[in-house]
Amino acid sequence: MSTWQPRGMVVPLLTPFRDDESIDEAALRRLARHLIAQGVHGLFAAGSTGEFWALSDSEKTRVTEIVIEEAAGRVPVYAGTGAPGTRQSVALTRQAEALGADAVVAITPFYTAPNADELYAHYAAIAEATRLPVIPYNNPARTGGVNVTPDLMERLARLPNLIGLKDSAGDMAQFRETRRRLPPPFALFQGRDDLFYESLVAGAVGGVAATGNVAPGLVVELYEAFIAGDLPCAQRAQERLTPLRKALGLGTFPVVLKEAMAMLGLPVGPARGPAQPLKENARRELAAILERIGLVHA
Repeated sequence: MSTWQPRGMVVPLLTPFRDDESIDEAALRRLARHLIAQGVHGLFAAGSTGEFWALSDSEKTRVTEIVIEEAAGRVPVYAGTGAPGTRQSVALTRQAEALGADAVVAITPFYTAPNADELYAHYAAIAEATRLPVIPYNNPARTGGVNVTPDLMERLARLPNLIGLKDSAGDMAQFRETRRRLPPPFALFQGRDDLFYESLVAGAVGGVAATGNVAPGLVVELYEAFIAGDLPCAQRAQERLTPLRKALGLGTFPVVLKEAMAMLGLPVGPARGPAQPLKENARRELAAILERIGLVHA
């Protein structure tokens, strides 16, 4: 196992687009610098929040390159290298290593619904193709039910550079069982923003916080208060953050986050199709949530 021990609140960056849906590189650089200035503990390029499914492989590589340039070693950069097929994911992983990423995060293959043995072979191929730390990404709701179980993680954790798991399944019983079987230094990240506090209590090393694009200071406060032993402060931060996480259901992911960024004066453009802008009633509801949790003022 790698000696590198990731931790903290890692923000999966939105990918800014211009109105014609081309990548807005200047806005991506601004976003990366803004998040670093807010104290986040890592940046995750070309993940789900970054609309990886709508990016070409060359665009994913360019997004990762820009984020690495802006991070400039100040925080680790996790590169999203997940793909439906193993060959594609291996190629993206090698490119991320060549660019200088600190680790790769690879969502399970989707559409084909691979079984446990196939998932093991997939991640073994990725791990063997790189010297970087490898972190599988479990998100059954987005991958047709493909699930990285505790049994499978026990097998995968024997690979020398497979160091952790980003778990967005939302199943705390499974999360706790994975933690029980794979104690630290195995890095178990929570990917559901409404479960950060509960997961830290259960032994998570941190969270991958999509809402951190909109509320970076709040997710950092939650984590750092917990680590400092100020549990009431951490709980209050979670209570403020949860309505923002639940607001993601107002539109097609990640439209809500992009609309919220515009409301905060940090525009990152539209989401790529087929996602469409929020309806006006949903925009009003989102604005009210941002005001209620103290991110904007009437």
